[in-house]
Amino acid sequence: MQHRHKTLLPAGMLLALVLGAAPVDHLAADEGAVIRIGILAYRGKTLALTRWSATAKYLSAHIGRPFEIVPVDLDEMADAINTGKLQFTLTNPGNYVSLEARFGASRIATMQTREQGQTRVRYGAVIITRSANSSIQSLQDLKGKSFMAVSPVAFGGFQMAWRELIENGIDPFSDLSDLQFAGFPQDKIIHAVQTGAVDAATVRAETLMRMVEAGTVDLNAFRILNPQHGKGSTLPLSTRLYPEWPFATLRNTPRELATRVAQALLSMPADHPAAQASRTAGWTVPLDYSPVHRLMKTLKIGPYQILRQTSLSAVIKRYAGWIGGITLLLLSLIILNGYISRTNHRLKHAQSVLRNEISERKRSQEALARYRDTLEDEVTKRTEDLEETNRSLEKSRMALRELVKITSAPDLSHEEKLARLLDTGREYFSLPVAVLASIKAGGRQICRVSGDTGLVKNRAGPLSNACVTRLIEHKGEPLDIPDLEQVKNDTCGCRQQGWRNYLGAAVIVDGRIHCTLEFAGTHARESTYSTWDHELLKVMAQWIADEVELQIAHEARQRHQAEFARVSRMNTIGEMAASLAHELNQPLTGAINYCNGCLRMLRDGKNDSETLAIGMQNAVEGATLAADIIRRIREFVQKGDSRQCAVDLNQAVCNVATLVKHEASRHQVKLRLDLDKNLPLVDGDLIQLEQVVLNFIRNGIDAMDAVISGHRILTVTTLHTKGGAVMVSTKDNGEGITDEAMPRIFDAFYTTKADGMGIGLSISRSIIEAHQGNIRARSLSNGGTELLFELPIRPANLS
Repeated sequence: MQHRHKTLLPAGMLLALVLGAAPVDHLAADEGAVIRIGILAYRGKTLALTRWSATAKYLSAHIGRPFEIVPVDLDEMADAINTGKLQFTLTNPGNYVSLEARFGASRIATMQTREQGQTRVRYGAVIITRSANSSIQSLQDLKGKSFMAVSPVAFGGFQMAWRELIENGIDPFSDLSDLQFAGFPQDKIIHAVQTGAVDAATVRAETLMRMVEAGTVDLNAFRILNPQHGKGSTLPLSTRLYPEWPFATLRNTPRELATRVAQALLSMPADHPAAQASRTAGWTVPLDYSPVHRLMKTLKIGPYQILRQTSLSAVIKRYAGWIGGITLLLLSLIILNGYISRTNHRLKHAQSVLRNEISERKRSQEALARYRDTLEDEVTKRTEDLEETNRSLEKSRMALRELVKITSAPDLSHEEKLARLLDTGREYFSLPVAVLASIKAGGRQICRVSGDTGLVKNRAGPLSNACVTRLIEHKGEPLDIPDLEQVKNDTCGCRQQGWRNYLGAAVIVDGRIHCTLEFAGTHARESTYSTWDHELLKVMAQWIADEVELQIAHEARQRHQAEFARVSRMNTIGEMAASLAHELNQPLTGAINYCNGCLRMLRDGKNDSETLAIGMQNAVEGATLAADIIRRIREFVQKGDSRQCAVDLNQAVCNVATLVKHEASRHQVKLRLDLDKNLPLVDGDLIQLEQVVLNFIRNGIDAMDAVISGHRILTVTTLHTKGGAVMVSTKDNGEGITDEAMPRIFDAFYTTKADGMGIGLSISRSIIEAHQGNIRARSLSNGGTELLFELPIRPANLS
């Protein structure tokens, strides 16, 4: 279908662009939700699915969640984003810039392609005509000719060429005799030029070369207009180069998911099957898309379409009549005055202009000769610089992959990750020593050293306190000193220590410098490290900061859990206070009575030593019993560090049974102990494990309040299981637990008691899981509930 376009976008689309309607996030909260990637299907939806399905499978395998390719055209993509159906997009740069302004899209990676054995991240378009058409030799010759493109909103298929036409004085919407938009695929546009259906056309450069390589067309049959030789591409070009397609995340896509997808894409090897299927060379960090913004601003399209409403052309169009009359009058006066003045001076200046032109031509010829002499050297130097840059980028990419591998390894401890990060950084920068040093208020000290420890011998802080001060002044930016001999007023003793170069970065935790990451070498460097190297150093410092934050949070959780357990024990003892008071009162009262009896005998002159000795013995036994009870209570409620040792769970059960004996009697509960005499030992904290047993017994006592007195029986059992573990269980004959409540009884603050806190069983689960065991509950067939836990036996018992 052939038609002329006088407007670029409908008014409704412009209004939506100005208002920037935000899409609704419909991403499901569960981990099984499908993650959809909107792909611009510029060659048809079937080809888009074939090309990108392998990439979706690659992301599914690396992220652990299902990804789906959704091929769409430009209008469908905007609708899908607006309704929240997409979480990521892959589209051309022009459409991305519009999505960025309208929906808050943010690029996380840029596509790489392979061109004649080289990886590239930018592309351009070509403007062609038939070689046999001698009337068209340049872009200016297109005026009054017919022209074909993909679409007015196609970036590589029209907008690149549009910019070049505008800057060469050709408005494609007014200066061409016929402007046709043929849509996708672009192959038919090239055939239209070949058959003479149109005078000229524009397509992506690689589209033409792909058809040439496939033997579909002959490159010599076409003339490349506005050729751009040596502009960073081996393909024939008519336009500037622009960044390749970006892979973008949308405003409501979870940040953690976007980060993981970015890492997966950047980790994709160039020869991966997914890259081969998509005809790419993997992915790189997101490029600068400001050239695309400049194109759209020049053409006043996309986010810059609003400029058309206030442009000079709009004003002229509105007041064309008045402006035309005034302009005509002014022009007449100016022309008349100019004609008279120029006529008087024309002959006078003609000779001067001619001399200047001859002189300028001579200077140009001399400059051209000098340029021709140095061109080859310049090309060689630029080639070497480019090769060095490519090597640096590849080295940085490999180091980044290694760092991602280290920080994401689940089987490495915090200390192992820090050690491997330091080793990786030292090898990357080719420096003999790396140091991670704390600068907290408590004192500066070295936390970890990698490499030659002789370079940090007898030091108790960062490599250089003076350099750390400069790091703090630079607000965490890397400090790179290639030659310490050039540093004036060196007061840090660096040169005496044997160093000649220094590289450091601050590790910032909670907005302040927590420690420093420093490297030193014994030889001076010619120059500072590259920007890529500095960025990698900052990434290392940030990852170390993340690891430190995780370690601090872990330690805080452990302290909080210990305090929470102590509060629970205090609450338990508070509830048992009446029973404990009675139990203490009995031995103390007996001791007092025996002592009083002995005193009366002494006052009455009865010196029966045998009777007095028996009385005093009984008093000592009563006081000793009271002291033992108090000691057990104090050990149970004390706050202290976890003490791991060999624990006899039979002894733990007996200790708790002694502690709750009177409370069970007060509730008319009969406590039965069924203990395995050959029970192996376990590793653990005796006080914490006694707390779990106490929580089980007290839950059983409370559960039997509604049972008739005389029938309340609580059985505590220990057993060496066949699976090589030790089990402790309590069984009551109470009302039991409902099916609805059973899955939640170990949740914090969940309770079925009117006056319960709901923390006893939650703390019990935390303690057992910290001991590498498991805890569970089940309803008994004859009524009642069984609570039990299992712990692995000590390795010494496994012989």
